[in-house]
Amino acid sequence: MEGMGTNPREELLRVVTAARDQAKTILATLEQQGHPQTSESNGVYFGLVTILKQLRTLEPAPAVAGLASELEQLAGLCVGKLAPVESLLREAARVARRGS
Repeated sequence: MEGMGTNPREELLRVVTAARDQAKTILATLEQQGHPQTSESNGVYFGLVTILKQLRTLEPAPAVAGLASELEQLAGLCVGKLAPVESLLREAARVARRGS
């Protein structure tokens, strides 16, 4: 994604939105199955919703770099069925760090 001429906030919005969408899909599947990892998936999903809300609504914009640790924490929760979301969250954390 580097070199696309977008600012770090726009790039972060794109990556976090993709992670949120993926987490939502996984959450729906886990809920249908009554899977034991449903609560972790729910936590990751709502964490991403919160970060997106911060990115979209706060003016002035939040310090993008300040979101890196939150994104890393969420990535650390992405084990088992949530593993596909981890790489997106780690990428988002890298983007956030570059935005400082």
